[in-house]
Amino acid sequence: MNTMLSEILFDSAYLFIIVGTVTGLLLGLGLIFAPALTLAINDKINTRFSMREKTKVMEKPIHSEPFFYKHAKISGVIVTGGALFILFSLLTFNFYALIPYLPKSLSAPVWQWLLQAGQVFFLITGVFILIFGLVVLIRPSQLKHFEQVANRWISTRRRLQGMSQDIDTANQLVNTYPRAFGSIITLLSLIVLFMLLPGF
Repeated sequence: MNTMLSEILFDSAYLFIIVGTVTGLLLGLGLIFAPALTLAINDKINTRFSMREKTKVMEKPIHSEPFFYKHAKISGVIVTGGALFILFSLLTFNFYALIPYLPKSLSAPVWQWLLQAGQVFFLITGVFILIFGLVVLIRPSQLKHFEQVANRWISTRRRLQGMSQDIDTANQLVNTYPRAFGSIITLLSLIVLFMLLPGF
């Protein structure tokens, strides 16, 4: 199975490199023999894609706290009940019975360790959820300070602002010296094809 997967990944990567190299060869030849047409096609292909514009919707905060405070009792009961159910399931279910049905790529002791670590992790998480549910049920006002600390907004668009700036140096150089860059691209593409294709 692993050998088959490796062969598929290798063939896919090999095909990807071949297609990319042939595309580079066509681009290089186009820059040499028809630079104006090739540069015009390149301008059409180089459509600007702004991550900041696409992620603008994700930057709008969604405030769900008013709903929880308005329905504190119901929310507390639901969260507490869910936490109790999770804790009960974790403490009563025999996870080690799943080991015979798990993939054989890992040995039984490794699966046992992973299941035990997962059980401990979810038990700790369940306890925290239970405490949170009880606080929401009994004293929701105690969450105000925690809510203010946890709701500190971090703008990803501001962090990604530098990535949205156009770096057009390469295009300017190619537009200025199309045949020189076409010759370099063609030569490199031929070398790669000569190395990858034995009968080339």
